[in-house]
Parts: sequence; structure tokens; C-alpha cells
Amino acid sequence: MKHFLELTFLMVRREMIVRYRGTILGYAWSVLNPLMFALVYIVAFKYIIRIPVENYGVFLLTGLFPWLWMSGAMNGGTKGFETYQAVLKAGAVRPIIVPFFVVIIEFVHFLFSLPVVLAIVFFSAAAIPITGYIYFPVVFLLTAFFLFTTVCIVSCLSLVFRDLGHLFQLFVQMLFFLSPIIYPVDLVPDSFKTIYHLNPFVDLIMLWRQVLYLGDAEWQLAIYPFIVSCGLCIGAYVCFKHIGRRAVQWI
Repeated sequence: MKHFLELTFLMVRREMIVRYRGTILGYAWSVLNPLMFALVYIVAFKYIIRIPVENYGVFLLTGLFPWLWMSGAMNGGTKGFETYQAVLKAGAVRPIIVPFFVVIIEFVHFLFSLPVVLAIVFFSAAAIPITGYIYFPVVFLLTAFFLFTTVCIVSCLSLVFRDLGHLFQLFVQMLFFLSPIIYPVDLVPDSFKTIYHLNPFVDLIMLWRQVLYLGDAEWQLAIYPFIVSCGLCIGAYVCFKHIGRRAVQWI
């Protein structure tokens, strides 16, 4: 366990150094970039399209930043084994650890940007009770479980189907607009809601928004993502049994 924790720390540290080497603002770019992105959406959807949501800026940010963790982990999974091939070939870790690294590194980026989001929430009219954040660990574990199983499958399949990474990135982009990040679920037509809620990211984004924005959580929203994660866990086991264990040979 001590070796595993030390290696995780080194992998996170290495990723931070490589990603922001040579930049002046360093890690601030990971916050400034989505904030500028959110500003464009606020102007477009609040003042031009005029989505009827109170405190739309806070509404958007509390959905956007968790999504950046999810999308970053899923996209990173398409090149997970390739990114950590040196560590794998050295025999320092087992292949199953690679998806964990991918999810945790993207979570660290989300965690470091979280104070900015919370500051915006607290200084807005949408300030929430601090007790609401007791739900954070549970929602984190649910999201991490879902992402870990997804990244396991994507990482393994990407070794076999090299074009999967490009197709999956397009799929993740579509999920952005098919999840309640820039609009509330109430605006989805009733005739489309049954299909719409088949997307597990709908419930995950709603849970994160409730924790960060409303200070409470409707736990029935966690049921469907958890069931999907259990199903993906079976798929991840099969993928690693037939592909992941021989990842070094596939790279």
C-alpha cells in the first residue's frame, strides 16, 4: 500500500510538471480556460437564448467543472496504456492500476479548481449551507467508480481498435450536449425524457450540482449510475482478462 501511494503521488506530480512546464500561469490555466469557456456560454444562453435559470453562472459552473473531470478521464483513457507504457514496461505497476491513475489525475485537477467554484457560489446569491458538502465523498466515490470501470474498458479496447480514441472523443462531445450542463432537465421535452435519462451522466451531473449548488442531494439519482457502473465493472473484468493483462504486448 505504501508503494502504491508513493507511486500515485509521483504520477500526479509528473503529470502536473509535464502539463504546465514552460507556462507562466501554470496550473491557473486549468481554471482560467473553463472559466472563459463558461463566460461564453453565460452570454450565449443567459442573455441571448435566455434560458430561464436563476443564478445561471453558478448553475453552469457547478455542472461544467465536474464534467471536465469526467470527460478528461474518459478521453485520457483512450491513451492510458500508451501514456504509462514506460512504467508498465519497467514492471513497476500492474496494468489495472493505469485506469486508476487516469481517473485520479483528472480528479486532482478538478479538486484544485473546486475552491474557485465554491468561492463563486458563496459570493453569489446562491450561497448554500456548508453542511451540504458532507455529501461530497459519496458523490465522489460513485463518480470515481463509474469512471474507473469506463476507463478500464476504453483503455483495453483502444489497444485493439486504434481508431476508437477518435470516435470516443466525438462521443464524449455529444454527451456534453446530452447532459444537463448548460441547461436544466426541465427544458427537455417530456416525450424525450425517457431516452434522455438513459444517459447516466444526467444523474451524475444533477448530483454534483445539488451538492455544490443546493447543499443537498436526492439519493435516488445515485441508483441508476451505480447499476450502470456495476454492469461496466463486469465488462471491465472481461476486457482486462483478455486484453489488459497483456497490455505491454499490445503497446
